[in-house]
Amino acid sequence: MAELGAGASEVHGVICGLICGGVNLEDGSWYGAFNDLMNDGIAQPVDLKKQLQTLFDNSANEFVAGDYQVKLLLADDEAPIAEQAKSLAQWTQSFMTGFAIGNESKKKLNKEIKEALSDLSQISQLDSDIEESEESARFLEEVTEYVRMTAMFCYSELGFKPAVANGDKKIH
Repeated sequence: MAELGAGASEVHGVICGLICGGVNLEDGSWYGAFNDLMNDGIAQPVDLKKQLQTLFDNSANEFVAGDYQVKLLLADDEAPIAEQAKSLAQWTQSFMTGFAIGNESKKKLNKEIKEALSDLSQISQLDSDIEESEESARFLEEVTEYVRMTAMFCYSELGFKPAVANGDKKIH
């Protein structure tokens, strides 16, 4: 994702935000919004576009499945706590940007969604100057799980629900 000048956490955050904000999962419209935001509308190399499509499809399938298997693309658990915190803050900030764009129809946000977005806004400001300790690791794990569950909640409230044909819930 270096071609975009953004890290994997930021790219994944934007994609998940688009998905949870309600972008159509079936018509490819997400890519234009993503490209405008992440690359000033400049066309991506074919191989990068394919990677982005795969990431979008995999992420969309996780949300559509509804079985709590959504994974956030963050710094590895073995990375220093400060790097993990920075990655989470970047993912969250990017998610909120993607969410705002994905909700282009300006679907009415209920009180719970507004509170969740307010929480994410605070988390996106997370200080990455965190000491290495078991307590810090536990705190970061809890915050990460909260962000993950909040993203799934946003999708359940506002996300595009594809028509299910023959029980197949996968986005192709």
